[in-house]
Amino acid sequence: MTTPFISSSVIFTDTANDNQVDSLLSGTRWANSTISYSFPASNSPLFWSMLSGSGYGSQSGDGEPWNSAVKPLASADQGYFENALQQWANVANLNFIKVSETPSAVGDIRAAYTEDPDESTLAWSYLPSNSPKSGDIWMNTQSLLNFQDWTPGTISFETLLHEIGHALGFKHPFANSDDLAEEMLPPALDNIMHTIMSYTYSNLQGEEGNEFSFHPTTPMVLDIAAMQYLYGANTHYHAGNDTYIYNDASTHNETIWDAGGAFDTIQYTGTVSSRIDLNPTSASFIGEPIYVQSNGVNVGLPIPNVWIADNVTIENIITGQGNDVLIGNDSSNILDGNSGIDTVLVQAPRNNYTLNKTSNGYTVTAKNNPGDQDTLTHIERLEFSDIRLALDLDGYAGKVAKLLGAVFGAAAVANQDYVGIGLDEADKGLSYEQLGEFAIHATRLTNHDEIVTLLWQNLFGFAPSGTEKSPYVKMLDTGEISTGGLAVLAADSAVNVENIHLMGLVQTGVVFV
Repeated sequence: MTTPFISSSVIFTDTANDNQVDSLLSGTRWANSTISYSFPASNSPLFWSMLSGSGYGSQSGDGEPWNSAVKPLASADQGYFENALQQWANVANLNFIKVSETPSAVGDIRAAYTEDPDESTLAWSYLPSNSPKSGDIWMNTQSLLNFQDWTPGTISFETLLHEIGHALGFKHPFANSDDLAEEMLPPALDNIMHTIMSYTYSNLQGEEGNEFSFHPTTPMVLDIAAMQYLYGANTHYHAGNDTYIYNDASTHNETIWDAGGAFDTIQYTGTVSSRIDLNPTSASFIGEPIYVQSNGVNVGLPIPNVWIADNVTIENIITGQGNDVLIGNDSSNILDGNSGIDTVLVQAPRNNYTLNKTSNGYTVTAKNNPGDQDTLTHIERLEFSDIRLALDLDGYAGKVAKLLGAVFGAAAVANQDYVGIGLDEADKGLSYEQLGEFAIHATRLTNHDEIVTLLWQNLFGFAPSGTEKSPYVKMLDTGEISTGGLAVLAADSAVNVENIHLMGLVQTGVVFV
Protein backbone atom coordinates (compact mmCIF):
# COMPACT_ATOMS: atom_id res chain seq x y z
CA MET A 1 0.00 0.00 0.00
CA THR A 2 1.23 3.48 -0.86
CA THR A 3 1.59 5.83 2.10
CA PRO A 4 2.81 9.43 2.20
CA PHE A 5 6.25 8.01 2.99
CA ILE A 6 6.49 4.70 1.10
CA SER A 7 5.97 4.20 -2.63
CA SER A 8 4.36 1.17 -4.24
CA SER A 9 6.69 -1.36 -5.82
CA VAL A 10 8.51 -0.21 -8.95
CA ILE A 11 10.46 -2.35 -11.41
CA PHE A 12 13.15 -1.57 -13.93
CA THR A 13 12.18 -2.09 -17.56
CA ASP A 14 14.18 -3.70 -20.33
CA THR A 15 14.58 -1.94 -23.63
CA ALA A 16 12.41 -3.08 -26.52
CA ASN A 17 15.24 -2.72 -29.06
CA ASP A 18 12.84 -0.50 -30.96
CA ASN A 19 13.75 3.17 -31.15
CA GLN A 20 10.13 4.31 -31.37
CA VAL A 21 9.38 2.57 -28.06
CA ASP A 22 12.69 2.98 -26.26
CA SER A 23 12.73 6.74 -26.91
CA LEU A 24 9.76 7.05 -24.54
CA LEU A 25 10.85 4.65 -21.77
CA SER A 26 12.26 6.17 -18.59
CA GLY A 27 13.56 2.80 -17.36
CA THR A 28 11.00 2.21 -14.59
CA ARG A 29 7.31 1.38 -14.26
CA TRP A 30 4.87 0.42 -11.54
CA ALA A 31 5.15 -3.27 -10.72
CA ASN A 32 1.39 -3.64 -10.57
CA SER A 33 -0.90 -2.57 -13.43
CA THR A 34 -3.59 -1.67 -10.88
CA ILE A 35 -2.54 1.82 -9.91
CA SER A 36 -4.18 3.99 -7.30
CA TYR A 37 -4.63 7.74 -7.56
CA SER A 38 -5.75 10.46 -5.18
CA PHE A 39 -6.34 14.19 -4.91
CA PRO A 40 -4.46 15.61 -1.91
CA ALA A 41 -6.52 17.93 0.25
CA SER A 42 -3.94 18.87 2.89
CA ASN A 43 -0.34 20.07 2.99
CA SER A 44 0.11 18.80 6.52
CA PRO A 45 3.41 16.92 7.03
CA LEU A 46 1.21 13.94 7.96
CA PHE A 47 0.56 13.57 4.22
CA TRP A 48 3.96 14.38 2.72
CA SER A 49 7.48 13.06 3.16
CA MET A 50 9.92 15.56 4.66
CA LEU A 51 12.97 13.49 3.75
CA SER A 52 15.55 15.46 1.83
CA GLY A 53 16.38 14.08 -1.62
CA SER A 54 13.75 11.36 -1.89
CA GLY A 55 11.00 13.41 -0.29
CA TYR A 56 10.00 17.06 -0.36
CA GLY A 57 12.39 18.18 2.36
CA SER A 58 11.77 20.42 5.29
CA GLN A 59 8.67 22.60 5.50
CA SER A 60 11.01 25.58 5.52
CA GLY A 61 12.33 24.58 2.10
CA ASP A 62 10.84 24.94 -1.38
CA GLY A 63 9.22 21.52 -1.70
CA GLU A 64 5.93 21.65 -3.57
CA PRO A 65 3.54 20.71 -0.73
CA TRP A 66 4.84 23.50 1.47
CA ASN A 67 4.06 26.25 -1.05
CA SER A 68 1.28 28.52 0.16
CA ALA A 69 -0.41 28.11 -3.24
CA VAL A 70 -0.91 24.36 -2.78
CA LYS A 71 -4.57 23.40 -2.90
CA PRO A 72 -6.69 20.45 -4.07
CA LEU A 73 -7.94 20.23 -7.64
CA ALA A 74 -11.38 21.68 -8.18
CA SER A 75 -14.15 19.18 -8.77
CA ALA A 76 -14.31 19.89 -12.51
CA ASP A 77 -10.55 19.52 -12.89
CA GLN A 78 -10.65 16.24 -11.00
CA GLY A 79 -13.17 15.05 -13.58
CA TYR A 80 -10.91 16.06 -16.47
CA PHE A 81 -7.96 14.37 -14.76
CA GLU A 82 -9.94 11.14 -14.43
CA ASN A 83 -10.94 11.45 -18.09
CA ALA A 84 -7.24 11.66 -18.99
CA LEU A 85 -6.47 8.60 -16.84
CA GLN A 86 -9.20 6.74 -18.69
CA GLN A 87 -7.63 7.53 -22.05
CA TRP A 88 -4.52 5.63 -20.92
CA ALA A 89 -6.60 2.79 -19.47
CA ASN A 90 -8.47 2.48 -22.78
CA VAL A 91 -5.30 1.51 -24.62
CA ALA A 92 -3.20 -0.33 -22.03
CA ASN A 93 -3.73 -2.97 -19.36
CA LEU A 94 -4.10 -0.37 -16.63
CA ASN A 95 -6.67 -0.22 -13.86
CA PHE A 96 -6.86 3.07 -11.99
CA ILE A 97 -8.40 3.00 -8.49
CA LYS A 98 -9.30 6.20 -6.67
CA VAL A 99 -8.47 6.35 -2.96
CA SER A 100 -9.31 8.94 -0.33
CA GLU A 101 -6.16 10.17 1.35
CA THR A 102 -5.36 9.40 4.96
CA PRO A 103 -2.04 9.62 6.83
CA SER A 104 -1.64 5.89 6.14
CA ALA A 105 -2.82 5.62 2.53
CA VAL A 106 -2.50 7.81 -0.56
CA GLY A 107 -2.53 7.22 -4.29
CA ASP A 108 0.40 6.02 -6.36
CA ILE A 109 -0.43 9.01 -8.54
CA ARG A 110 -1.33 12.23 -6.71
CA ALA A 111 -2.47 15.42 -8.42
CA ALA A 112 -2.74 18.90 -6.91
CA TYR A 113 -2.18 22.60 -7.65
CA THR A 114 0.98 24.41 -6.66
CA GLU A 115 2.86 27.45 -7.92
CA ASP A 116 5.86 28.12 -10.13
CA PRO A 117 6.57 31.73 -11.13
CA ASP A 118 7.49 30.59 -14.66
CA GLU A 119 4.17 30.84 -16.50
CA SER A 120 5.48 28.67 -19.36
CA THR A 121 5.75 25.72 -16.97
CA LEU A 122 2.27 24.24 -17.16
CA ALA A 123 2.83 21.26 -14.88
CA TRP A 124 5.44 18.72 -13.81
CA SER A 125 5.53 15.22 -12.41
CA TYR A 126 7.76 12.51 -10.94
CA LEU A 127 8.60 9.17 -12.53
CA PRO A 128 7.84 5.83 -10.84
CA SER A 129 10.58 5.20 -8.28
CA ASN A 130 11.10 4.24 -4.65
CA SER A 131 10.78 7.89 -3.67
CA PRO A 132 7.62 9.05 -1.89
CA LYS A 133 7.41 11.74 -4.58
CA SER A 134 7.06 9.20 -7.39
CA GLY A 135 3.86 9.56 -9.38
CA ASP A 136 3.08 13.02 -7.98
CA ILE A 137 1.75 15.54 -10.53
CA TRP A 138 1.72 19.28 -9.87
CA MET A 139 -0.33 21.84 -11.82
CA ASN A 140 1.10 25.35 -11.95
CA THR A 141 -1.46 27.94 -10.86
CA GLN A 142 0.60 30.65 -12.57
CA SER A 143 0.21 28.99 -15.96
CA LEU A 144 -2.54 28.67 -18.55
CA LEU A 145 -3.96 25.74 -16.59
CA ASN A 146 -5.31 28.23 -14.08
CA PHE A 147 -7.20 30.22 -16.70
CA GLN A 148 -8.40 27.61 -19.19
CA ASP A 149 -10.97 24.84 -18.79
CA TRP A 150 -9.26 21.45 -19.10
CA THR A 151 -11.66 20.18 -21.76
CA PRO A 152 -10.38 17.62 -24.30
CA GLY A 153 -8.83 19.41 -27.26
CA THR A 154 -7.18 22.11 -25.12
CA ILE A 155 -3.47 22.26 -24.37
CA SER A 156 -4.49 21.81 -20.71
CA PHE A 157 -6.02 18.38 -21.35
CA GLU A 158 -3.02 17.43 -23.48
CA THR A 159 -0.85 18.43 -20.50
CA LEU A 160 -2.78 16.03 -18.27
CA LEU A 161 -2.16 13.19 -20.73
CA HIS A 162 1.52 14.15 -20.92
CA GLU A 163 2.09 14.32 -17.16
CA ILE A 164 0.24 11.06 -16.52
CA GLY A 165 2.54 9.54 -19.15
CA HIS A 166 5.52 10.56 -17.00
CA ALA A 167 3.83 9.25 -13.85
CA LEU A 168 3.41 5.86 -15.57
CA GLY A 169 7.04 5.60 -16.73
CA PHE A 170 7.55 7.78 -19.83
CA LYS A 171 10.30 10.28 -20.51
CA HIS A 172 10.61 12.91 -23.21
CA PRO A 173 11.68 11.57 -26.63
CA PHE A 174 14.23 14.34 -27.26
CA ALA A 175 17.80 14.98 -26.07
CA ASN A 176 18.42 14.98 -22.33
CA SER A 177 21.41 17.12 -21.40
CA ASP A 178 21.84 15.05 -18.22
CA ASP A 179 22.10 11.79 -20.18
CA LEU A 180 23.19 12.16 -23.77
CA ALA A 181 23.15 8.36 -24.20
CA GLU A 182 19.35 8.21 -23.88
CA GLU A 183 17.39 7.03 -26.91
CA MET A 184 15.85 9.86 -28.94
CA LEU A 185 13.29 9.91 -31.69
CA PRO A 186 14.43 11.16 -35.10
CA PRO A 187 13.22 14.74 -35.75
CA ALA A 188 10.48 13.56 -38.14
CA LEU A 189 8.83 11.62 -35.30
CA ASP A 190 9.62 13.93 -32.37
CA ASN A 191 6.28 15.62 -32.83
CA ILE A 192 3.06 15.77 -30.83
CA MET A 193 1.24 14.28 -33.84
CA HIS A 194 3.11 11.05 -33.01
CA THR A 195 3.59 11.29 -29.24
CA ILE A 196 2.15 13.60 -26.61
CA MET A 197 5.48 13.28 -24.79
CA SER A 198 7.11 15.55 -27.39
CA TYR A 199 7.36 19.32 -27.12
CA THR A 200 7.21 19.97 -30.87
CA TYR A 201 4.14 21.18 -32.74
CA SER A 202 4.69 20.86 -36.48
CA ASN A 203 2.91 19.63 -39.60
CA LEU A 204 4.00 16.97 -42.07
CA GLN A 205 5.96 19.61 -43.96
CA GLY A 206 8.01 20.44 -40.85
CA GLU A 207 6.53 23.91 -40.27
CA GLU A 208 6.49 24.59 -36.52
CA GLY A 209 4.40 26.63 -34.11
CA ASN A 210 3.68 26.68 -30.39
CA GLU A 211 0.45 24.65 -30.35
CA PHE A 212 -2.29 23.05 -32.45
CA SER A 213 -5.65 24.63 -33.16
CA PHE A 214 -7.10 21.53 -31.48
CA HIS A 215 -4.92 19.28 -29.33
CA PRO A 216 -4.81 15.46 -29.05
CA THR A 217 -7.56 13.98 -26.90
CA THR A 218 -5.95 10.52 -26.62
CA PRO A 219 -2.46 9.06 -26.44
CA MET A 220 -1.03 8.96 -29.95
CA VAL A 221 0.42 6.11 -32.02
CA LEU A 222 3.89 5.95 -30.41
CA ASP A 223 2.46 6.50 -26.93
CA ILE A 224 0.11 3.56 -27.32
CA ALA A 225 2.84 1.23 -28.57
CA ALA A 226 5.22 2.15 -25.74
CA MET A 227 2.59 2.02 -22.99
CA GLN A 228 1.44 -1.38 -24.23
CA TYR A 229 5.06 -2.52 -24.12
CA LEU A 230 5.22 -1.48 -20.45
CA TYR A 231 1.88 -2.76 -19.22
CA GLY A 232 0.33 -4.81 -22.03
CA ALA A 233 -2.60 -3.93 -24.28
CA ASN A 234 -6.20 -3.43 -23.22
CA THR A 235 -7.69 -6.42 -25.04
CA HIS A 236 -11.28 -5.59 -24.08
CA TYR A 237 -11.62 -2.03 -25.35
CA HIS A 238 -13.73 -1.90 -28.52
CA ALA A 239 -13.39 -5.66 -28.97
CA GLY A 240 -16.66 -5.97 -30.90
CA ASN A 241 -17.91 -4.56 -34.19
CA ASP A 242 -17.59 -0.82 -33.66
CA THR A 243 -18.42 2.23 -35.76
CA TYR A 244 -16.31 5.33 -35.23
CA ILE A 245 -18.52 8.24 -36.28
CA TYR A 246 -17.05 11.62 -37.18
CA ASN A 247 -19.05 14.69 -38.17
CA ASP A 248 -18.76 18.42 -38.70
CA ALA A 249 -20.28 19.28 -35.33
CA SER A 250 -17.08 18.27 -33.52
CA THR A 251 -13.35 18.60 -34.08
CA HIS A 252 -11.18 15.50 -33.79
CA ASN A 253 -7.54 14.81 -32.94
CA GLU A 254 -7.07 11.25 -31.75
CA THR A 255 -5.66 7.79 -32.28
CA ILE A 256 -8.00 4.80 -32.53
CA TRP A 257 -7.20 1.74 -30.43
CA ASP A 258 -9.54 -1.12 -31.31
CA ALA A 259 -8.97 -4.50 -29.66
CA GLY A 260 -10.92 -6.64 -32.13
CA GLY A 261 -14.10 -7.23 -34.06
CA ALA A 262 -14.57 -8.38 -37.65
CA PHE A 263 -16.63 -5.45 -38.94
CA ASP A 264 -15.30 -2.16 -37.63
CA THR A 265 -16.09 1.01 -39.53
CA ILE A 266 -14.87 4.59 -39.76
CA GLN A 267 -17.83 6.72 -40.83
CA TYR A 268 -17.72 10.41 -41.66
CA THR A 269 -21.06 12.13 -42.14
CA GLY A 270 -19.92 15.65 -43.01
CA THR A 271 -19.16 17.74 -46.06
CA VAL A 272 -15.40 18.36 -45.91
CA SER A 273 -13.35 16.39 -48.45
CA SER A 274 -11.45 13.82 -46.39
CA ARG A 275 -8.67 11.28 -46.77
CA ILE A 276 -9.12 8.10 -44.72
CA ASP A 277 -6.40 5.44 -44.51
CA LEU A 278 -7.16 2.13 -42.76
CA ASN A 279 -3.55 0.95 -42.50
CA PRO A 280 -2.15 0.61 -38.96
CA THR A 281 -0.08 3.65 -37.83
CA SER A 282 -1.53 5.57 -40.77
CA ALA A 283 -2.80 9.14 -40.76
CA SER A 284 -6.17 10.43 -41.92
CA PHE A 285 -7.67 13.86 -42.48
CA ILE A 286 -11.33 13.78 -41.41
CA GLY A 287 -13.69 16.72 -41.07
CA GLU A 288 -12.68 20.06 -39.61
CA PRO A 289 -8.99 20.67 -40.38
CA ILE A 290 -6.46 21.15 -37.58
CA TYR A 291 -3.46 23.43 -37.99
CA VAL A 292 -0.19 24.14 -36.33
CA GLN A 293 -0.55 27.58 -34.80
CA SER A 294 1.98 30.24 -33.94
CA ASN A 295 0.48 32.60 -31.36
CA GLY A 296 -3.01 31.81 -32.60
CA VAL A 297 -2.26 32.08 -36.33
CA ASN A 298 -2.54 28.99 -38.55
CA VAL A 299 0.74 27.84 -40.07
CA GLY A 300 0.95 25.93 -43.37
CA LEU A 301 -1.14 22.90 -44.31
CA PRO A 302 -3.43 20.97 -41.93
CA ILE A 303 -2.10 18.10 -39.87
CA PRO A 304 -3.58 14.58 -39.85
CA ASN A 305 -6.21 14.40 -37.13
CA VAL A 306 -7.21 10.72 -36.90
CA TRP A 307 -4.63 7.95 -36.61
CA ILE A 308 -4.92 4.18 -36.29
CA ALA A 309 -2.72 2.49 -33.69
CA ASP A 310 -0.38 -0.34 -34.55
CA ASN A 311 -1.91 -3.84 -34.54
CA VAL A 312 -5.40 -2.45 -35.17
CA THR A 313 -7.62 -3.61 -38.03
CA ILE A 314 -10.53 -1.43 -39.11
CA GLU A 315 -12.39 -3.06 -41.97
CA ASN A 316 -14.65 -0.43 -43.51
CA ILE A 317 -14.96 3.22 -44.52
CA ILE A 318 -18.06 5.28 -45.22
CA THR A 319 -17.29 8.85 -46.23
CA GLY A 320 -19.44 11.97 -46.47
CA GLN A 321 -20.43 14.44 -49.14
CA GLY A 322 -17.00 15.69 -50.23
CA ASN A 323 -14.55 14.42 -52.84
CA ASP A 324 -12.85 11.85 -50.64
CA VAL A 325 -9.84 9.55 -50.82
CA LEU A 326 -10.20 6.07 -49.31
CA ILE A 327 -7.30 3.67 -48.65
CA GLY A 328 -7.91 0.10 -47.55
CA ASN A 329 -5.63 -2.28 -45.65
CA ASP A 330 -4.63 -5.93 -46.06
CA SER A 331 -7.99 -7.27 -44.93
CA SER A 332 -11.22 -7.28 -46.91
CA ASN A 333 -12.67 -3.80 -46.81
CA ILE A 334 -15.98 -2.21 -47.68
CA LEU A 335 -15.15 1.22 -49.08
CA ASP A 336 -18.22 3.41 -49.57
CA GLY A 337 -17.64 6.90 -50.97
CA ASN A 338 -21.23 8.07 -50.51
CA SER A 339 -21.67 11.27 -52.57
CA GLY A 340 -18.97 13.34 -54.26
CA ILE A 341 -16.18 12.26 -56.61
CA ASP A 342 -14.43 9.65 -54.49
CA THR A 343 -11.16 7.84 -55.13
CA VAL A 344 -9.84 4.54 -53.79
CA LEU A 345 -6.05 4.31 -53.69
CA VAL A 346 -4.42 0.90 -54.09
CA GLN A 347 -0.71 1.18 -53.44
CA ALA A 348 0.36 -1.60 -55.83
CA PRO A 349 0.30 -2.23 -59.62
CA ARG A 350 -2.98 -2.94 -61.43
CA ASN A 351 -1.70 -6.33 -62.59
CA ASN A 352 -1.67 -7.57 -58.99
CA TYR A 353 -5.46 -7.34 -58.76
CA THR A 354 -8.65 -8.59 -60.36
CA LEU A 355 -11.40 -6.02 -60.94
CA ASN A 356 -15.00 -7.19 -61.22
CA LYS A 357 -18.23 -5.27 -61.73
CA THR A 358 -21.04 -6.01 -59.30
CA SER A 359 -24.62 -4.83 -59.07
CA ASN A 360 -23.65 -2.13 -56.55
CA GLY A 361 -20.14 -1.24 -57.63
CA TYR A 362 -16.91 -3.23 -58.00
CA THR A 363 -14.70 -5.68 -56.18
CA VAL A 364 -10.91 -5.48 -56.18
CA THR A 365 -9.22 -8.76 -55.27
CA ALA A 366 -5.52 -9.38 -54.66
CA LYS A 367 -4.38 -12.19 -56.96
CA ASN A 368 -1.90 -13.54 -54.41
CA ASN A 369 -4.43 -13.32 -51.56
CA PRO A 370 -8.05 -13.94 -52.62
CA GLY A 371 -9.10 -13.28 -49.03
CA ASP A 372 -8.12 -9.64 -49.51
CA GLN A 373 -11.14 -8.52 -51.51
CA ASP A 374 -12.33 -4.93 -51.26
CA THR A 375 -15.89 -3.98 -52.10
CA LEU A 376 -16.22 -0.55 -53.71
CA THR A 377 -19.53 1.31 -53.51
CA HIS A 378 -20.14 4.85 -54.77
CA ILE A 379 -16.51 5.03 -55.91
CA GLU A 380 -15.84 7.08 -59.03
CA ARG A 381 -12.06 6.70 -59.35
CA LEU A 382 -9.70 3.79 -58.70
CA GLU A 383 -6.00 4.58 -58.60
CA PHE A 384 -3.30 1.89 -58.64
CA SER A 385 0.40 2.67 -58.35
CA ASP A 386 0.75 2.51 -62.14
CA ILE A 387 -2.66 3.35 -63.60
CA ARG A 388 -5.85 5.31 -62.90
CA LEU A 389 -9.34 4.15 -63.74
CA ALA A 390 -12.59 6.09 -63.93
CA LEU A 391 -15.41 3.80 -62.81
CA ASP A 392 -18.43 6.08 -62.98
CA LEU A 393 -19.56 5.03 -66.45
CA ASP A 394 -23.09 5.92 -65.35
CA GLY A 395 -21.83 9.41 -64.46
CA TYR A 396 -19.06 11.76 -65.53
CA ALA A 397 -16.76 9.07 -66.91
CA GLY A 398 -19.55 7.75 -69.11
CA LYS A 399 -20.34 11.22 -70.41
CA VAL A 400 -16.68 11.92 -71.16
CA ALA A 401 -16.23 8.56 -72.92
CA LYS A 402 -19.33 9.07 -75.06
CA LEU A 403 -18.35 12.62 -76.00
CA LEU A 404 -14.84 11.51 -76.93
CA GLY A 405 -16.31 8.84 -79.19
CA ALA A 406 -18.72 11.27 -80.86
CA VAL A 407 -16.38 14.24 -81.25
CA PHE A 408 -12.97 12.59 -81.73
CA GLY A 409 -13.83 9.03 -82.77
CA ALA A 410 -14.10 5.77 -80.85
CA ALA A 411 -10.32 5.34 -80.64
CA ALA A 412 -10.09 8.53 -78.58
CA VAL A 413 -11.59 6.73 -75.58
CA ALA A 414 -8.24 4.96 -75.24
CA ASN A 415 -6.39 8.30 -75.16
CA GLN A 416 -5.61 8.61 -71.46
CA ASP A 417 -4.74 12.30 -71.70
CA TYR A 418 -8.05 13.12 -73.41
CA VAL A 419 -9.98 11.18 -70.79
CA GLY A 420 -8.10 12.93 -68.01
CA ILE A 421 -8.79 16.38 -69.47
CA GLY A 422 -12.47 15.57 -69.84
CA LEU A 423 -12.74 14.26 -66.29
CA ASP A 424 -10.99 17.33 -64.89
CA GLU A 425 -13.57 19.54 -66.56
CA ALA A 426 -16.46 17.31 -65.54
CA ASP A 427 -15.27 17.17 -61.93
CA LYS A 428 -15.32 20.97 -61.87
CA GLY A 429 -19.08 20.73 -62.28
CA LEU A 430 -19.56 21.31 -66.01
CA SER A 431 -22.91 20.11 -67.30
CA TYR A 432 -23.13 17.47 -70.03
CA GLU A 433 -23.92 20.17 -72.58
CA GLN A 434 -21.03 22.33 -71.38
CA LEU A 435 -18.71 19.33 -71.73
CA GLY A 436 -20.00 18.94 -75.27
CA GLU A 437 -19.24 22.59 -75.98
CA PHE A 438 -15.76 22.12 -74.50
CA ALA A 439 -15.11 19.10 -76.73
CA ILE A 440 -16.31 20.86 -79.90
CA HIS A 441 -14.20 23.89 -79.02
CA ALA A 442 -11.15 21.60 -78.76
CA THR A 443 -11.64 20.60 -82.44
CA ARG A 444 -11.31 24.31 -83.39
CA LEU A 445 -14.28 23.91 -85.73
CA THR A 446 -16.76 26.76 -85.83
CA ASN A 447 -18.57 26.14 -89.11
CA HIS A 448 -21.85 24.36 -88.43
CA ASP A 449 -21.62 22.28 -91.59
CA GLU A 450 -18.16 21.05 -90.60
CA ILE A 451 -19.27 20.25 -87.07
CA VAL A 452 -22.22 18.16 -88.27
CA THR A 453 -20.01 16.38 -90.77
CA LEU A 454 -17.45 15.53 -88.08
CA LEU A 455 -20.04 14.06 -85.75
CA TRP A 456 -21.70 12.08 -88.53
CA GLN A 457 -18.40 10.59 -89.71
CA ASN A 458 -17.46 9.52 -86.18
CA LEU A 459 -20.81 7.83 -85.73
CA PHE A 460 -21.24 6.11 -89.09
CA GLY A 461 -17.78 6.02 -90.61
CA PHE A 462 -18.65 8.05 -93.72
CA ALA A 463 -19.48 11.64 -94.62
CA PRO A 464 -23.18 12.62 -94.62
CA SER A 465 -25.03 13.66 -97.72
CA GLY A 466 -26.45 17.15 -97.97
CA THR A 467 -29.89 15.81 -97.20
CA GLU A 468 -28.67 13.89 -94.14
CA LYS A 469 -26.84 16.78 -92.52
CA SER A 470 -29.16 19.62 -93.51
CA PRO A 471 -31.65 19.29 -90.58
CA TYR A 472 -28.84 19.40 -88.01
CA VAL A 473 -27.08 22.33 -89.66
CA LYS A 474 -30.37 24.20 -89.66
CA MET A 475 -30.92 23.46 -85.97
CA LEU A 476 -27.51 24.94 -85.20
CA ASP A 477 -28.04 27.94 -87.47
CA THR A 478 -31.37 28.84 -85.88
CA GLY A 479 -30.16 28.27 -82.34
CA GLU A 480 -32.67 25.46 -81.82
CA ILE A 481 -29.77 23.47 -80.42
CA SER A 482 -26.28 24.44 -79.29
CA THR A 483 -23.13 22.78 -80.56
CA GLY A 484 -22.78 21.24 -77.10
CA GLY A 485 -26.34 19.96 -77.24
CA LEU A 486 -25.74 18.40 -80.67
CA ALA A 487 -22.56 16.76 -79.38
CA VAL A 488 -24.57 15.26 -76.50
CA LEU A 489 -27.24 14.05 -78.94
CA ALA A 490 -24.57 12.27 -80.93
CA ALA A 491 -22.81 10.99 -77.79
CA ASP A 492 -26.00 9.40 -76.42
CA SER A 493 -26.93 7.71 -79.70
CA ALA A 494 -27.07 3.92 -79.68
CA VAL A 495 -24.55 3.71 -82.52
CA ASN A 496 -21.99 5.75 -80.55
CA VAL A 497 -22.54 3.68 -77.39
CA GLU A 498 -21.85 0.58 -79.48
CA ASN A 499 -18.84 2.16 -81.22
CA ILE A 500 -17.03 2.88 -77.94
CA HIS A 501 -18.06 -0.48 -76.41
CA LEU A 502 -19.57 1.27 -73.39
CA MET A 503 -20.77 -1.97 -71.80
CA GLY A 504 -17.22 -3.29 -71.89
CA LEU A 505 -15.91 -0.10 -70.34
CA VAL A 506 -18.40 -0.53 -67.51
CA GLN A 507 -16.63 -3.80 -66.66
CA THR A 508 -13.08 -2.45 -66.81
CA GLY A 509 -13.27 1.27 -66.15
CA VAL A 510 -11.70 3.94 -68.35
CA VAL A 511 -7.96 4.57 -68.07
CA PHE A 512 -6.99 8.22 -67.61
CA VAL A 513 -4.02 10.41 -66.79
